[in-house]
Amino acid sequence: MITDQIAAVREELLLRPPGLVRHVGRVLDEALPLARYWLADEERVELAVWGHDLFRSEPPAEQIRLAGEVGVAIDADSRDYPILLHGPIAAAVLRERFRITDEETLMAVRDHTSGLAHMSLLAKILLISDKIEKKKRRGVPELADIRRIARRDLDTAILCWADWRWTVEARERYRTQASHWRARCHWVEEHHRDIDLPGRVTRQAFTAAARKEGLVPPRG
Repeated sequence: MITDQIAAVREELLLRPPGLVRHVGRVLDEALPLARYWLADEERVELAVWGHDLFRSEPPAEQIRLAGEVGVAIDADSRDYPILLHGPIAAAVLRERFRITDEETLMAVRDHTSGLAHMSLLAKILLISDKIEKKKRRGVPELADIRRIARRDLDTAILCWADWRWTVEARERYRTQASHWRARCHWVEEHHRDIDLPGRVTRQAFTAAARKEGLVPPRG
């Protein structure tokens, strides 16, 4: 059954712009070796990869319309940056149109853009593969380093990617997505707990200081 689902979703993805199709192919090139390395289900990983960007190429107004059509909630960040909706929209369509009921696959697709505090192995593989594919890491040595780390420790690789993203946002004065910030704070806490480091500052104090500098979204 899953092979039929993969074929159907792949056929749909191939109708998208060629550049997007090539991107998904490059993500698959990263994701399948990681799946084998970390003993994940390769078919489920492949299904998530083919499905994750089904609606990535839609213009902002269409993202908003589709979100309303399939019942995806629109928060303040996605209202201002509708591209954030493409993962949740894809997950909803995969469930309804393609009859995919595997919750881990759907959650991986839904949250592949910015991550979630608690993610399955499948979700971690999809997220990091999407960020380190060949074209994205070209000329970005940090992403090449993160790709190497992913073969040692997926959690550390994701945290390193989140920190890299945060520094880019801070440097360019981009607004940090609230849900991503919450996930990143959790990943930092888990990392410190895993390596038995003391928490130098509480999450609330760190967030307050960053908000004062305009590096994270305001409350509300």
